[in-house]
Amino acid sequence: MPTSNPPHPGPRWLLPTLAAAVIALAGVGIGAWQLKTEVEALHREATAQAATLREVLGEVTRIRLEQRAEALGPAGLLAKLRAYAPLVTSARVPEPDYQQARRELDAILRAFEAIGPDAWKPVLDRLGQLRGDSDYDEARYLIRAALRIDPRAGKEIAKDVLAGVRLPSPRLRWDAARILLEADRQLAQRLLRHILTTESSRGVNPERMGDPGLPIPDPAALSATGFHNFVALYVQSEDPALEDTLLMLLGRAEHDLVTVQECVKALGERRCERAVPAIEALFRAPPHRVENPLFQVHCLTALHQIQGAAARPFLEAALRAATSDTVANHCRLLLGQVGG
Repeated sequence: MPTSNPPHPGPRWLLPTLAAAVIALAGVGIGAWQLKTEVEALHREATAQAATLREVLGEVTRIRLEQRAEALGPAGLLAKLRAYAPLVTSARVPEPDYQQARRELDAILRAFEAIGPDAWKPVLDRLGQLRGDSDYDEARYLIRAALRIDPRAGKEIAKDVLAGVRLPSPRLRWDAARILLEADRQLAQRLLRHILTTESSRGVNPERMGDPGLPIPDPAALSATGFHNFVALYVQSEDPALEDTLLMLLGRAEHDLVTVQECVKALGERRCERAVPAIEALFRAPPHRVENPLFQVHCLTALHQIQGAAARPFLEAALRAATSDTVANHCRLLLGQVGG
């Protein structure tokens, strides 16, 4: 009776090759782990060295500035800050002088940080001598210096300025918002949201002051013109409640046209579908019933950004009803972009 052949054992070289491959892979894995560990150690060392270099740079900067100032220590730095701060605001300053002033101010802030707590009282005393409107240039850099010296206490100063209860000035409030957007974004979101829901270019609405932790701003801090800057800063904050807040502003009659226009632009850029009915209504009946072609153009652009080709019927109707060449030409431009 025929017997079946035994299974072929396979090439004799296969098992040693597999074993060698496994050993090689294990070696690669160990090597990769060792490399990762070494890279992490180098990263920690580099971070520590960078912090040390920043301290050294701050100290060297402080010594350099003191050698060039008539007074030493915080007093000398305050004098230089007072001299250079206006140069980065005036449009009449030549570009080379502007860049030099920026570098000097950056160095002054590093020097304040290097001095630390000993500089706190001189900076605080100087802030107490200033007015938010007439001393805007110096005040905004002193707030930054305070943050460098003591981040927590400096943040409280910026918070009070943005709330409008310290150094009252619309321009300084906007700058305090920029400072807080870098130092504490969540705090900036909360404060800017509160400002937009309780204030307008007409002032404060006491009936909407719902947050007891935020006081009513000083009248000198209110902005009859330029309130729309708060909207632009709030959009930069990327608040989770951004769209809800902007939609709320669209429905409030107290806001001026430019403020509403900033809301329309932001909602269009964010492709907010919920804003379509409100923007269409604003196009037909602009704020305070004042027909403004530029405002209408922004409304049409926002509708096009949100709806795309679905905005065609509204654009065609707007073209037929247009009372200005500006609006009519913009309708044609957008219709050409949606095609058909």
